[in-house]
Amino acid sequence: MTNKSMKNSIGRPKTFEKEDVIKLAMNHFWEHGYEGTNLDDLLVAMGIKKSSFYRTFKSKEEVFFLSLELYKKETFLLLEQLKSQIGVKETLVYIIKCDIEESKELGRLKGCLLIDCGKESYKKFGIISNYIKKEMNSFVEFFTEFVEEGQKNGNIKNKLDSKLLAVRYLTLYTGIISSLQAGIDFNVVDDLLIFVEELMD
Repeated sequence: MTNKSMKNSIGRPKTFEKEDVIKLAMNHFWEHGYEGTNLDDLLVAMGIKKSSFYRTFKSKEEVFFLSLELYKKETFLLLEQLKSQIGVKETLVYIIKCDIEESKELGRLKGCLLIDCGKESYKKFGIISNYIKKEMNSFVEFFTEFVEEGQKNGNIKNKLDSKLLAVRYLTLYTGIISSLQAGIDFNVVDDLLIFVEELMD
């Protein structure tokens, strides 16, 4: 979910492995958005020729959807790994702290690919917007199960319905990310982070 946690691929793959070039495409979409990426830019980012592209993919749109799938897969895997190391509550707080630190250190923040592209596509690209809506629902389901596990093992003390708690967390998360991207004062963000911690108690 965070740029600091999910390292970018550097350079071009030596062989045409589908997931390798999709990861390169994902990072390009993450940086430039869907509309800000044309096919020529995408080919350069993926390190492949147009003929190779069309032997494997139908369109820029298909590559974008595959990029979102990979983003979801990597995000869920990262969260599961962190959960096993530091616990559910600590993971939920940690990923926000990473974004705050990234914003402080770099003066910019990539944030969440799904949220950024969702804002870009809303009422503009119908098919893409509907796809992102479906992916967001899968994120809500994942975080609901994530929170429920924390409640069952006592890591999260809040007894609120797990789905409601997950939605509140995601709403806070996206609000904090959007605020960071807009240049909000870091003291305000730190206060919001305390609110996130209190949400789990």
